Amino acid sequence: MNAVAQLSDLVGKTCVLGLSYFSPDGEVLSQRMLIASVVSAGEEGIVLRPAKDDRDFTLPPALSPWFVAPAGSYRDSENQQIDNPDFLVTWDVHRKKGDGQEGQHEWWDWVPCTVPPSVGN
Repeated sequence: MNAVAQLSDLVGKTCVLGLSYFSPDGEVLSQRMLIASVVSAGEEGIVLRPAKDDRDFTLPPALSPWFVAPAGSYRDSENQQIDNPDFLVTWDVHRKKGDGQEGQHEWWDWVPCTVPPSVGN
């Protein structure tokens, strides 16, 4: 169950973030997991700092994909490990269009995953 009452409750918490990227026709382009800490959260977005580097990463300001993490050890896509993170978070990120020209901006639609992620299956 989601146990976050407001955005400010996330600041200082740790999470394992799962991202799945999809093409305009629904094909999975890539999947990625990050271990991160929440450095700020407000209506402009939820700012994460990944464990592996200091470049912040901003998520949309939605609480629906934030679920209390079951106790245990987790690894991200970079093989970084975290024990007992506060939250598991998952988003599906859909490319809305792509004109194929390198250097052109691609538009993405962020869709929160509102079903708790399954762990250990």
